[in-house]
Amino acid sequence: MRIQNIKIKGFRNLKGIDLKFDDGVPIHAFVGANGQGKTNILEAIYLCSLSKSFRTRTSADLVGFDEDFSSVRVDADGETLEVVVTAKPVQKVLKINGVKKSASDFIGNLKSVFFSPDDLAYMSYSPKLRRRYLDVVLSQLNADYLSHLMEYNEAIRQRNSLLKAIADGNGEMDELDFWDEKLAQLGSFITDIRGGLIDELQKLVSRHYKEISNSDSEIRIVYESEVRGVKPKELRELYKKNHRRDLAICQTKLGPHRDDLKFMLNGRDMTDFASRGEWRSLVLALKFAEIDLIKIRTGDDPVLLLDDVFSELDADRQKYLFQTTGKSQTFITTTHKEFIEGLTKNTQVYKVSEGAVT
Repeated sequence: MRIQNIKIKGFRNLKGIDLKFDDGVPIHAFVGANGQGKTNILEAIYLCSLSKSFRTRTSADLVGFDEDFSSVRVDADGETLEVVVTAKPVQKVLKINGVKKSASDFIGNLKSVFFSPDDLAYMSYSPKLRRRYLDVVLSQLNADYLSHLMEYNEAIRQRNSLLKAIADGNGEMDELDFWDEKLAQLGSFITDIRGGLIDELQKLVSRHYKEISNSDSEIRIVYESEVRGVKPKELRELYKKNHRRDLAICQTKLGPHRDDLKFMLNGRDMTDFASRGEWRSLVLALKFAEIDLIKIRTGDDPVLLLDDVFSELDADRQKYLFQTTGKSQTFITTTHKEFIEGLTKNTQVYKVSEGAVT
């Protein structure tokens, strides 16, 4: 998969950017001081891949100061993907070849893998962001999973609103039956697909971890889910059984939105003892496994987005990173040009200053 061109207008601090990328150049590096707009470029590409930002859930944040709208357009392998966000009213429009599309139809057309130093903290501390890793991978590979996940998240919001209404005396308990049935069907599907992904990732992650850490250490991924393998009929009964508990807190406590991942290193939970270096190796192994899985499933290499990774990776891990990415078109940000001078692959370097790219 290759991006041939990107046009950006009104996006954060970026100034009317129009860049063409030579297919013969595998690495494109954006160099500049902090706060100049380097990461915004990666964010714009990510937006055309996943339809959302990796930094914010608020679309209005994507529109530059004193701008009425932002527009990002990417030409990739014969398709034009565009995301337009208006400031007032705040609205996001997704297009493929000029035709409006839903998020479920848009996501997956430009497959990407994003890595930043923040991933280290996300994987070690946040169950929500560990779930997000699964969702990002699966959403790009399985349109049914994405549509089920979106429907499930909306059903959770609706059920929680109903719980609050009942608690306030504005609803009846039997109204929960509809949402219990819906969540049971959707939740069973989601956990089955997630479990299958973990099974696929296990061998890939284990191999990469051993190579990155240069050791025989064993990594095992444990998928923690209260509802994996529970049939829809049984799951519906569990929701019903928990009505009183959920009503007391006005929240749905059971379901895949509570899933988590546990990483076991030589039989021990990494959150209890692992060093920063071991977490670095794990996160890299997960990202390489993501790249491998996309390649296996689609036959194509995803676009690789690397945000300031040189600050967190030592020389050996940097070397492994660029040896392993293979044919992936790679976009890098860095504060110092000397970090990329040792790369053996052909690299195009751009300077980023106050939102302008040269």
